[in-house]
Amino acid sequence: MALTELWLKSNNLKIRDKITVKTDRDGLSVRVTPKGKIIYQLRYRYDGKASRCDLGSYPQVTLKNARAESLRLKGKLELGYDPKIVRKLEKKSIVTASIFENLFRQWYEAYCVKNKKGHVEILRSFELYVFPEVGGLPATEVKLQQWLPLFERLAKDTPSIAERLLINTKQMYKWAVKRQYVDNNPLTEINAHEDLQIKKIAGKRSLSDEEIKMVWFAIHKSRMS
Repeated sequence: MALTELWLKSNNLKIRDKITVKTDRDGLSVRVTPKGKIIYQLRYRYDGKASRCDLGSYPQVTLKNARAESLRLKGKLELGYDPKIVRKLEKKSIVTASIFENLFRQWYEAYCVKNKKGHVEILRSFELYVFPEVGGLPATEVKLQQWLPLFERLAKDTPSIAERLLINTKQMYKWAVKRQYVDNNPLTEINAHEDLQIKKIAGKRSLSDEEIKMVWFAIHKSRMS
């Protein structure tokens, strides 16, 4: 008989004498420890040998998600990949990507280089001021309490650099949230003017080609009238 949410709920954390196993379908089953911990597992054969791959614990992983993951991994198996190795490599990739410096460099190559003319200066600023402070930490663990002192310190001496770092860090986190590398952007509510006391300094700006065309068109039109 296949697994049900009712069975999982009634057996979760229920003490028993020994490990028990209950099968579901498509190779999915659960292993229940003597302390009642329920662990999803995919049973399969690879290279002629029986093997098992853990898919997470109930209720952190729902039955629906466990079944979906089981089917995904069976698809990998059909292509000749060992599901256990696939999971291991994916986990390693996620852990590596979550380190702040690694995550920044992913964003830098995927977005910054292609969309920002000053990307070299941006990278250099992070290498000088950010990576030494938080580069080796998991991006999800760098909280506002770590970011604010860093930006406030820079804002006193080099406000333009502080503002540039804030803008690009916020953009990086936004990019990472969309790709589910991190759950949230800790800098969403931080404003350079209000929170870091960085004042905008009026300066000269060059007209774009399109703006120059519009100016010449306006001058020409005024002469014709």
